[in-house]
Amino acid sequence: DLNNNKLSGPIPESIGKLTNLGTLKLYDNQLSGPIPESIGKLTKLMYLGLSFNSLSGPIPEFIGNITNLYFLYLDNNQLSGPIPESIGKLTNLRGLYLNNNNLSGPIPESIGNITHSWYLDINLNNNQLSGPIPESIGNITGLREMNITDNNLSGPIPESFGKLTNLKKL
Repeated sequence: DLNNNKLSGPIPESIGKLTNLGTLKLYDNQLSGPIPESIGKLTKLMYLGLSFNSLSGPIPEFIGNITNLYFLYLDNNQLSGPIPESIGKLTNLRGLYLNNNNLSGPIPESIGNITHSWYLDINLNNNQLSGPIPESIGNITGLREMNITDNNLSGPIPESFGKLTNLKKL
């Protein structure tokens, strides 16, 4: 863990050489720049925590290569652009925290593929997401909490929400 320090600058590409890492926690530093492509090589990662930094640019498509991830914390940065469709490859996720960024575009339909966890918490609040809430969210039967406040979402509440019997907080 390298949390709660004053580390600054970009995350080095060489981090991708740490191929046995199961946990990478760089919370609450002053890291900047994009998420390096080499993180996509860390296929044993189960926990990726990059919250409370100044990371910018898009969430890269290669994030979907880290299929062992249980927890993805990218909140409280300056990430922009759409949530990548590849997020749906992270079928074992238990926590998806993308809140407090500048993400835009729709919530991808592929989010409904995150179905292998017995519980999942999703926090997408305080972005600029737009369009309808995807009907596919009803496939996430383990969904326990979902926060999508403070976005520009529109359209009806999906009928599929009725399948979310484990939902505790909406």
